Amino acid sequence: MPNHQFALSAWVDESVIVGPPGGTGTYTIAAVVADTASCGDLRRELLGLAIKPGVRLHWRGESVKRRDVIAAAIGQMDIAAILTVGAPMERSRQERARRCCLEQLLHELAQLEVSEVRLESRTAAQDRRDLQLVDSARRKRLIPGDLLVGFAKPGGEPMLWLPDAVAGAMSSDLLGDDRWLRLMAGVVSIRRVAVR
Repeated sequence: MPNHQFALSAWVDESVIVGPPGGTGTYTIAAVVADTASCGDLRRELLGLAIKPGVRLHWRGESVKRRDVIAAAIGQMDIAAILTVGAPMERSRQERARRCCLEQLLHELAQLEVSEVRLESRTAAQDRRDLQLVDSARRKRLIPGDLLVGFAKPGGEPMLWLPDAVAGAMSSDLLGDDRWLRLMAGVVSIRRVAVR
């Protein structure tokens, strides 16, 4: 077995529950961490879970039966999933909730010595705001200067399907159905974040 330089990479996506006015919503960000060298195998496994070639896994659009299959597969993968769950979230303050959760998540990933983080790309303006938060976290010394943070799109990066599913399972749990989070329990760690 050839020796490879051990490195950890993380992929990040979110799930939002917008509650009624009054701050009852929840913002969840999930990071899935994997040995960079094993990602090719994980991508092949994920592509094998897709219904047909060229169609990405997307938790929100999957049937209950498909979610069972996906969650069971994720629970057996050699990955770690870290969730930061921010509440209460005012409907009008989703970006504030995101910043609180993302800052905590980046700090957690730095503690694990992750070397590269890929966030699911949103709009250009939102991506710029995320990078401003990364710079702020560096200035606060919450993350090291050499932690690479960039963006990817789920159409071209199957690894983003993992945090999408984990965050979706967390939202289902928060809404009263824990079946999928239970299937992933062996790989998932949850951090509660007070949205300030």
